[in-house]
Amino acid sequence: MIDSDSLGTASANAIRQYLRAAQDYDIQPEDALNAAAIPAGILDNTIARVSGRSFQALIRWLIEQTRDPLFGLKSARYVQPGSYSLVGYMAMNSRSAREALHLTPEYEAIVGDMGITRIEKYGPHLAMRWVCQYDDPVVRPHMIDNVLGSWLLFARWLADLQDGKPEKVLFERPQPDARLIPAYEDIFACPLEFNAGKSALIFPEDVLDTPLRQPDPVLLSTLEQQAAAVMAEIQERHPIVMQTRTLLRTLMDEGIPRREKVAEQLGITERTLQRRLQDAGTGYQQLLDDLRRETASEWLTNSDMAINDIALRLGFSEARSFHRRFKTWTGITPGEYRQRHGR
Repeated sequence: MIDSDSLGTASANAIRQYLRAAQDYDIQPEDALNAAAIPAGILDNTIARVSGRSFQALIRWLIEQTRDPLFGLKSARYVQPGSYSLVGYMAMNSRSAREALHLTPEYEAIVGDMGITRIEKYGPHLAMRWVCQYDDPVVRPHMIDNVLGSWLLFARWLADLQDGKPEKVLFERPQPDARLIPAYEDIFACPLEFNAGKSALIFPEDVLDTPLRQPDPVLLSTLEQQAAAVMAEIQERHPIVMQTRTLLRTLMDEGIPRREKVAEQLGITERTLQRRLQDAGTGYQQLLDDLRRETASEWLTNSDMAINDIALRLGFSEARSFHRRFKTWTGITPGEYRQRHGR
């Protein structure tokens, strides 16, 4: 089972963006917070962070109440610098898109543990990729829509380029009903690819040289000092289980990570990693198996990937081994799971 800390925390600023969107549906913020058992203090800044589990529960409740398959996408329109906490204000004061972009992976935990941002090569272009950490299959597509839409709308504002658009947008989520596609085209204004295996904005590298609207290097330096202090506090509070799961999910694309590599990335010895995980009531293999189970279930539900390919990508030497392990996890075979839960 996934422990209660496995989704980390989320900042109040990230939550407020969803609450503002909810008001379009005549949902009052206090009612939404109460439904998810989140303290109302986030509305007046007396609560700085809440658990990721609570944030996920809030988004799930809002989706169910609005009954709008575009809720996540529409909530992107409420992005503002404050939505990203200190990271948003640092981006505002950066000199170029390049400077702003490279702040995100370093400081995004200030906003919350909802996902991991990676800057990757994508053919001749770059991909700003987001790996969603949340595990609720209802919430994930909405959150992916929100994050990619928010990134683009905020970038347009920062660069004062209202017509700016990526080369392409990739969504790991399933393709929505054809009647909903115009809403995506309205925001992104570029080719869209669903079931893409990853979620990312694709753009030419020279876009990074775009100057931003109001650079202030002196203020940026001050904000970075504040951000470093906040990050140190967050990292100190982060449980080892959360840190390890986050790193495992990030490294999964490169193959099944070895324990020594994870320990090295965390800056501790392999033995220390194992001891600290044991103290937390789990172990490296258990966390890896949990993540493989989650990923397998997600791919079987939301993608057309062949079961043999899923087995190989999850590190199984043959499909038969994957079938046996998956049946141990769920009580049914991968094929049966796809029949019951697939799109």
